[in-house]
Amino acid sequence: MRSVKSSLWVVAMALLAPSFSLHALDIVTDNIRSLQTMSDGFAELAAQVKPGVVAIATERMVVEDGTSSPFFGFQMPRQERQRDGAGSGVIVRFKGAHYILTNDHVIDGADNIRVDLSDSRFFDAEVVGADSLSDLAVLKIDGSDLPAVDLGDSDALREGEWVLAIGNPFGIAHSISTGIISGLGRGRSRDEYGSYIQTDAAINPGNSGGALINVRGELIGINAAIVPGGGGPFGRVGNVGIGFAIPINQAKFVMSELIEHGRVRRGLLGVQISDLNPLMAEAMGLETKDGVLISEVMKGRAAERGGVRENDIVLEIDGRKVHDSTELKSIIGRTAPGSEIELLVLRDGDRMRLNVELEALTEEVLASSRNEREGVVDPGRLGLAVQPLTPEIAGRLGYDEDTEGVVIARVRTGSEAARRGLRRGLLITGINRLSVESLAEYEEAIAAIGPGEAFTLRVQTPGEKRLIAMRMPAAE
Repeated sequence: MRSVKSSLWVVAMALLAPSFSLHALDIVTDNIRSLQTMSDGFAELAAQVKPGVVAIATERMVVEDGTSSPFFGFQMPRQERQRDGAGSGVIVRFKGAHYILTNDHVIDGADNIRVDLSDSRFFDAEVVGADSLSDLAVLKIDGSDLPAVDLGDSDALREGEWVLAIGNPFGIAHSISTGIISGLGRGRSRDEYGSYIQTDAAINPGNSGGALINVRGELIGINAAIVPGGGGPFGRVGNVGIGFAIPINQAKFVMSELIEHGRVRRGLLGVQISDLNPLMAEAMGLETKDGVLISEVMKGRAAERGGVRENDIVLEIDGRKVHDSTELKSIIGRTAPGSEIELLVLRDGDRMRLNVELEALTEEVLASSRNEREGVVDPGRLGLAVQPLTPEIAGRLGYDEDTEGVVIARVRTGSEAARRGLRRGLLITGINRLSVESLAEYEEAIAAIGPGEAFTLRVQTPGEKRLIAMRMPAAE
């Protein structure tokens, strides 16, 4: 309405001021033409891509425990129920064959998967492969004349570019939303091996597995997740303008691995990493905070064999600059085991190049890493975090198999623990006169110490045992 009023005002001014009229009318005409051209472009783009985006419906049989009846005094039998799910997918070509890319969480646990095309055809789909770490899956349907979406290059994307999101939100088939690329290289979880494209194009439940398209009609991402808000249809979670898509170059790698090998083979460097913050960069004399700090080198792993040391800063991998930990994990995760990579690292102010042959990232390594993190307990007051002494950690730190205790995972700078000389890797075996062999025993012993009370901590390394006197800080 406002634009119409503005146009009428310009026309009125043109009638009153002939000298102004021609120029003003030209501007209005040019603006209308530009808007019409843009509108036509989006419409043609949507018409071109929509046929290649499919709706996915899943069925999963679950067994629910029966409930007891207080009135009749008997147990209801266990019942088998069907649970339905829905999502989206994109038809793509790989080595001359057609496949459907979608999210792993869309089809995970499904007994039956149905794919609906925009031309009203539907097919039963089989799972070629799925990968939970990337949240991607590849499906296959037995159909002909399938419309595929061309693949783009997500490494060439820039923030601010226009994009279209196409999918089936809330079961509303082939819905289209527009927006821009809000960010690149986003990380969402430590367990994920890759980065995300952030967009403000509306993505809602049901969009998962759908297409993120650039203005050339190319698939540049697989829509995967949103930051939830409230109040969608029927009280469901709705969009708040922050959505995430898996970059298509990541998806290409995963797709090729799943199709050709049935699983995704990923490289393993064997380090713990963290991002540089501005203060740390300043302290190390760096001109930029780009780079990744090696906080720990795992014993016997690829990095140690390649000469990587704790406190090294990784600046480049094979000549490609590494800006943060998300980018490093993405690069390593997309490199095949057995490959040799060149690291440019900063060590004590000197730059050096190291050649490292990557290992294979296995389920055992992943499980051990998850267990370590899930077992961390941080009571807060001491500035100390501990975790169970698993066989993996014991072997890495040099403890015997029969050693018992909890190992220090983190020490907060300036805390009581730091002031008393505690550090990561030390083993806590007792508090006061109580033995500590598990996280539960550690928590119980710490909880029994009141603010201001003195206590003793029995700690050890593989070659030394010590008794440390401490005082519990006052509660914050």
